[in-house]
Amino acid sequence: YFFDEKPGILDYLLERGPGMTNIAQTLTKNGDIPPVILIGIGYTEEQRTELTINNAPSFYEFFTDELIPQIEEKCNVSTSSKDRVLFGYSASAHFSTYALMNDIYTGVETFNKFVSISGVYDSFKKATSLEEKIFQEMGENPFSGKSLFIAVGEDDANAALLKSHRSFTERLISRGYPDFRLKSLEYAGKGHYDIPEFSFSEGLTWFFSEE
Repeated sequence: YFFDEKPGILDYLLERGPGMTNIAQTLTKNGDIPPVILIGIGYTEEQRTELTINNAPSFYEFFTDELIPQIEEKCNVSTSSKDRVLFGYSASAHFSTYALMNDIYTGVETFNKFVSISGVYDSFKKATSLEEKIFQEMGENPFSGKSLFIAVGEDDANAALLKSHRSFTERLISRGYPDFRLKSLEYAGKGHYDIPEFSFSEGLTWFFSEE
């Protein structure tokens, strides 16, 4: 949705910003972030919820077993998880956060930096969820070394998104993890389709601001 800059392709989204590719190029040129390779992962409207929420474990395995190995084979990239950022928006925000929790619980270092924008995170607080398992079974700082940039628009038409954002982030903040970088934002006067591109820019800049 946010990569294609051709006229007529989802104009209602594209006219709101320059697109992810141009954002990454500008940030790199200005020295705000290191040189990057930007990977867009596409799926159909029908696949969106099925992949990113209902089958998040299988989608996660696609990253670990197929996508990342292919990128490392074909591109001149770092093989360290510390140099990987996972960005998710809307339904994909749920998956981005799932990947964070799964990395922590399994001890697998797939990504180091996570962006979750306008997602629903209620499933993470259920009794059998990854969040509860992490809180109950793991040590004092299971999120050590991880960074999460999470945001939502205060004027999102779906009030459940703002409620879910606040509930999830408040639980994380209340834990006071000392080595976990967490930035939570609520954009005033912004709705669901207003924030993906500039939160992408702000998130990337924040990740590398102290490195």
